[in-house]
Amino acid sequence: MATETKGRFGFGSFILLLLVVLGIVLAIYRFANGLGAVTNLNQGYPWGLWIGFDILAGIALAAGGFVIAAAVHIFGGEKYHPLVRPAILTALLGYLMFIGGLLIDLGRPWMVWDMIFFHHHESPMFEVGWCVMLYTTVLFLEFLPVVFERYKMSGTIRAWMNLMPLVAIVLLVMFAWFLTHYGTWTVVIAAVLVIFELAVRGGAVPRDAKAPTLLIMAGIIFSTLHQSSLGTLFLMVPHKLDAIWYTPMLPAMFFVSAVMAGLAMIIVESTLSSKFFGRGLELNLLQGVGKALSWMILIYVAFRGVDLAVRGVGTELFAVSPQSIAFWIEVILGLLIPLAILLTPEGTASGRGLFWAGLLVVLGLIVNRMNVAVTGVSGGYWPTYYPRWSEVAISAGIVSLGILVYVILCRNFPVFEKEHTQAAEA
Repeated sequence: MATETKGRFGFGSFILLLLVVLGIVLAIYRFANGLGAVTNLNQGYPWGLWIGFDILAGIALAAGGFVIAAAVHIFGGEKYHPLVRPAILTALLGYLMFIGGLLIDLGRPWMVWDMIFFHHHESPMFEVGWCVMLYTTVLFLEFLPVVFERYKMSGTIRAWMNLMPLVAIVLLVMFAWFLTHYGTWTVVIAAVLVIFELAVRGGAVPRDAKAPTLLIMAGIIFSTLHQSSLGTLFLMVPHKLDAIWYTPMLPAMFFVSAVMAGLAMIIVESTLSSKFFGRGLELNLLQGVGKALSWMILIYVAFRGVDLAVRGVGTELFAVSPQSIAFWIEVILGLLIPLAILLTPEGTASGRGLFWAGLLVVLGLIVNRMNVAVTGVSGGYWPTYYPRWSEVAISAGIVSLGILVYVILCRNFPVFEKEHTQAAEA
């Protein structure tokens, strides 16, 4: 491994820095004067851009971390290991940006500690909150070997390998207790996890040489649960959410679309980072990711189509309304066009085709989450909420900060595998 040194701050980075400063100023103004000073939120639309884009879309786009970790460390896709570290970093920064956006959006952000001590285990919001806190912790722990490698701390890496399974057991057991308050079930889970780790250390179960299996499993569990639970939040508003999007299957659709978006983000992130840092494009690996993405799109389209047919939603899709127009933008932009690219040999033969397919899926996912959070939650024919410029500026500042931190870390830490980069360049 080697520290990445290519890529310099220029005019683009200066613009990002200005957006960060503007976002910070507006966030301070929001905390001093309340939500009404910087947003167009109202009683009909208590959740707007910050929920739809920063949180619902941001969390889904960060799903690449658990998707690629599962593919490599659980399902044996070892050849995709060069994609793991960048995906983990993207996911970690994505979750930190989500947390920042949520604190700005909360009416009383200083009360976020409440869920740590008071366990409302019947609330999906409580489950989402704990999953996000625990998965962010897991992502940070998964990224630590990059830091240890940067400073040549080989002994610390070995200690990390030995300690992390125990940490994962503690996190999983704590989560089981907080969510159920059922002692017998918690003890059973703890026993199964301990037996599994003893089997790994005893050689009965193969040991992953690059990452503790239990830590990877913890990340997959936490991410899977809250990706679906974000959809569960909208099951409480059947009288407000438009029939195009309201369905009892919304949690499952949120999960499937998050996996789809995570794969797309891996393609987009790998392509952009290869150009910015002047390193080789992992085309052979991205083609495999593109194939998996095409399957996920097909699964999601079939899932969505069957759901609409079973619920009898037909005429609403073809009526001229803001909701139907937004639906078709979501479907055509984020599903049908990228699927056509991915199913065409010419589309996957080059990095350009893969990039555009991935980017369109990302944009389609953003439209979908905004449709669920904003467009579909209308009291009448036309939406009565439109984001104020300051809402957009704060979101842009959060994203800009994430991009700048990503660039700084990639330039100073071995996020990309040197061996694979050299092979791609050759």
